[in-house]
Amino acid sequence: MSVLLIRHTQKPMPDASFLPAQLAGQPLQCLYCGSLPALAQCLQHARQQAPSWVLIENSAADAAQWTLHGRSVCNALDALPAPYIEIASNDADTLEAHLHPHHAATAVVICSTGTDEARRLSLAIATRLLGNGQGG
Repeated sequence: MSVLLIRHTQKPMPDASFLPAQLAGQPLQCLYCGSLPALAQCLQHARQQAPSWVLIENSAADAAQWTLHGRSVCNALDALPAPYIEIASNDADTLEAHLHPHHAATAVVICSTGTDEARRLSLAIATRLLGNGQGG
């Protein structure tokens, strides 16, 4: 089992050296996707990989992108075999705000100081839940 962090970001691939190698004894893997179609592909990959937990760091996308690709992202999200925690810097960037998926997040972490802090909080929540034996 593993924990998967999916980072949907428009920025160039950031350095992942700040991430822990493991959470509660499970390897932490990180995938990057720069578009909503790539996010859908990352979610489909997560379905095949079957991690214990998925953390999804979502960034802003315009309304036209959500119209074009929202259904494929929602379908991939609903097919996840694991619980997930969503990470965003504001309410408007959450998957829930755009998709209303059937497979709702276990937690949505929104931190106005930025996604770095929200990511740290999400990793701490996942570590705690894994430590309590909660997982996919």
